[in-house]
Amino acid sequence: MSGSRDPKRLGEYTIVARIGDGGMATVYLGRARDEAGKERVAAIKVVRKELESQEEFVQMFLDEAHILSLLHHPNLSRALGYGTAGDQHFIAMELLLGRTVKDVWDAAVAQGSSLGFDLPAWICARVAHGLHHAHELGNESGRPLNIIHRDVTPSNIFLTYGNEVKLFDFGLAKARGKRHATKAGIVKGKVSYLSPEQIEMVPIDRRADIYALGITLWEATTMRRLFQARTDLEVVNAIKAGRVPDATKLTADYPEKLWPIVVRALQRDRASRYATAKELADDLDRFVMARRPGVGWMEGRLGGLLDTLFVGERKRQDAWLKKAPTVRLADLPTLQAPAPMMPLLPSGLDVIPRPPRLPRISKPPSRPT
Repeated sequence: MSGSRDPKRLGEYTIVARIGDGGMATVYLGRARDEAGKERVAAIKVVRKELESQEEFVQMFLDEAHILSLLHHPNLSRALGYGTAGDQHFIAMELLLGRTVKDVWDAAVAQGSSLGFDLPAWICARVAHGLHHAHELGNESGRPLNIIHRDVTPSNIFLTYGNEVKLFDFGLAKARGKRHATKAGIVKGKVSYLSPEQIEMVPIDRRADIYALGITLWEATTMRRLFQARTDLEVVNAIKAGRVPDATKLTADYPEKLWPIVVRALQRDRASRYATAKELADDLDRFVMARRPGVGWMEGRLGGLLDTLFVGERKRQDAWLKKAPTVRLADLPTLQAPAPMMPLLPSGLDVIPRPPRLPRISKPPSRPT
């Protein structure tokens, strides 16, 4: 997107700077004031100019916006609003400071350290709670949407310096009533985190997300990759065969009470898997609480881990966010963030239910869940 196409205002947001460019969308930093006059910032994702004339893509983008506007859970990334301004379609998202689980895992491996067992279990429990909210969600009339994320991976789990765990990128989500259907023979998601039923291309349900989260849990507690091979075909064959190494034989002191939880999440036969993400979350919470009783211990551990692995980055990200609103778009077309920030550019935009027409910014309801 050229500088001449950079918007000055989108809905209630004044555009401050461009902070990311991708093949499908451009992301801006926007600022707005609430009724009390307090300023807030957001990441504003805008369809790229060359795609605005492609009705199919625009529909997918608006479908994603609609899905995000319905999700209200502390462990899911939050949409602040969405709409159109002229011919530009946009989504306003909360801007968070921190790192993804993949970033954390990679940094720990590079430093020869471990994430332990309790913190990964606690993180995955938070993700599972968020997934259950999405899986159970109905539309405005109460009809189940049957949302399946389809891309639950370490790259899409964000850990904030505010001690939050956020699942994001519903760009590949599947749900009832979608306008853009995935073509036959196309598998959505990262190969190493696909469920056996996705590999076999049979109809899937929420248990595919549970399997993917089980892979993340196995990897975070063993500090190894589960399905890694020289070629995608070898990965596919390993998933189809259901070959999951016994973590208790790979990792010293692996908790006996954690392993059955991992095993159940990774059952090749989904009928033997956890039926709901809430069941998985509850088992993980019980495991953590039995080892670390008390409220707030894990939150503090999360913040400490980020500071240990990414020395000085909390301060740099905070300084960037304080400085950013003072920059004028005309002076600095692209404002480089000090580290990956969420949300920037998703891996895809193949989302779901038919949204209403959007003449202006639309804020999601304020009711908590």
